[in-house]
Amino acid sequence: MTQGFTLIELMIVVAILGIVSAVAIPAYNSYVEVGRVNECREEIAAIALAEETWIAEGNPSYFVGATTAAIAAASGGNYIQASRFATGTANCTIAVTAGGAGIATQYVITATGVNLLAGKGDEDGVVARKQNY
Repeated sequence: MTQGFTLIELMIVVAILGIVSAVAIPAYNSYVEVGRVNECREEIAAIALAEETWIAEGNPSYFVGATTAAIAAASGGNYIQASRFATGTANCTIAVTAGGAGIATQYVITATGVNLLAGKGDEDGVVARKQNY
């Protein structure tokens, strides 16, 4: 008597693995994407905290910047950019704009997807946004 698996048994195992992979891989990719977006949201929260600290210290208007490096420089030490933003490996770029036409009491922090989040988000590529009015 020979031992081993028949061809049909091996084909059944391959089919089962294919079905499991078809479900698991998209779920995993979605899970990873949520983590990348949360990375951007964490940085937005840190900048928002720095903005409020900046105003609480008696400054007349919110600081602005087109990059995390510019935001860190403008914040007077209230915001320190995460290393992934300093090295360019982050999955979003962040910009801060203050109120238009001299309005100093509001700001908008926008995270736009790049690297692994490029093309994600809304029609403008925005993956996260924080507004204060």
